Amino acid sequence: MVNCLTVLKFGSSVLPTEEALPVAVREITHWVERGHKVIAVVSALGETTDRLLARTTRYASAWRPADEAAVAALLATGEATTVALLGLALAAAGRPANVLDAAAIGLRTEGPLLDARAIDVDRAAVHRALADRPVIVVPGFLGRDDRGRTTLLGRGGSDLTALFLAGELLADQCVLLKDVDGLYDRDPSEDPAGARRYLRANYEEVLRLSGGIVQHKAVRYARDRRTQFTVAAPGRFEGSLIWGGDTLLDRDPVEDSSRVSLSKEARP
Repeated sequence: MVNCLTVLKFGSSVLPTEEALPVAVREITHWVERGHKVIAVVSALGETTDRLLARTTRYASAWRPADEAAVAALLATGEATTVALLGLALAAAGRPANVLDAAAIGLRTEGPLLDARAIDVDRAAVHRALADRPVIVVPGFLGRDDRGRTTLLGRGGSDLTALFLAGELLADQCVLLKDVDGLYDRDPSEDPAGARRYLRANYEEVLRLSGGIVQHKAVRYARDRRTQFTVAAPGRFEGSLIWGGDTLLDRDPVEDSSRVSLSKEARP
């Protein structure tokens, strides 16, 4: 039994609707069958966060902005729904998981309610949950402050949740699952012939790219903690490794042995 710890983050682009949940179930099952314990970090489905945020505008004005604690509590319902639905989907597939919220894993934050910093997690609570079942499902994007209020980690904050948990729990690997098979030096939809995928990229190189694929706040956390991670698509076992070393682009003149892939246990 390998018994490694892998953190998998499923964003809204991977889970646009409830019908996409089998994608996450297959990915989680793949790792568990290879002896890994899995922390699945999920975002709200599709455009749920945008729709919820739009609902707050009716309670705001130029001279009286919407209450931030209430905004955070409302937006948190998107992630909570995905967590519960993925838990149901996993159980139906014969892979029951522990479904937990930010309070259950003691994910504490400080700073602004809508752009907070993660500062601590209850490691013992996470390890107890993983000892009970090899999979736990938790919401990304969310935390709790010292007053017990729901806080948000900024737009794209599920990336930060995954990397924070991976760093604090000394996970063997962290994979941010997106609807692209890695990071590119330019938008492949605009320049499909010229765009080149990073096989591996230094943190600073990633920070020079658009923050639309990986939250820059999360990349800075990973850089400061020296937490390496991979950006990949579900079912694809090569991606872009983000780390503190050198940068290598696809089609660079190197030996095939220099190509980057996930751990041997991840391969089909």
